[in-house]
Amino acid sequence: MPAIKIVIFVLLALIISIFAVKNLDLVEVSFYDFGLNSVNVKVPLLIVILASLGLGFLLAWVEGVFAKMKLKATIHSKQKTIDSLNREIAELKSKSLPELTEKNDP
Repeated sequence: MPAIKIVIFVLLALIISIFAVKNLDLVEVSFYDFGLNSVNVKVPLLIVILASLGLGFLLAWVEGVFAKMKLKATIHSKQKTIDSLNREIAELKSKSLPELTEKNDP
């Protein structure tokens, strides 16, 4: 199994290297700075693509972390409800049957 991982890693590295060599052309990126002035910068296309990919990955990861935290909070809330209901069941089971029938008789 480790040999397969090495082969896959080498293939991915080769594909990324070819991609990097093919995308060295400069592109102009325009954005606004904090003073709302337009700024134009020339950067290699590879950097633009990798930055976009990295930003997308980061945003997806952050959203995943928040979703996981929300699910953990929901699980904790449901577990508290389950524990409360289990205590109530145990309490009701511990009462004797005559006590229950006396309370229900008018």
